[in-house]
Amino acid sequence: MLTARTVLVLAMLLILSPRCDALPYTPVECCFSYAKFRLRMVNLKDFHTSPKECSSPAVVFETRNGTKVCAKPELTWVEKAVEMLQKRKGLNAP
Repeated sequence: MLTARTVLVLAMLLILSPRCDALPYTPVECCFSYAKFRLRMVNLKDFHTSPKECSSPAVVFETRNGTKVCAKPELTWVEKAVEMLQKRKGLNAP
């Protein structure tokens, strides 16, 4: 039979030890495929780049209806769309 002291020590070890089920950090949003066609600039609302931890770099565009679309960052139309959205943000900045 375990003594009260042993039970207390075991309980403290369980409480203070790091959780075993904690997973290493994984990014929430990675792109595994890219848009097959060029997106219309008038439909684009915003953009951001995928996290550096993702295996494939991407620019993630958000459309006016809230859809998120991944695109290859080195494509010409993607670069132009990013520039256009940055200018648009600059004009709307307070």
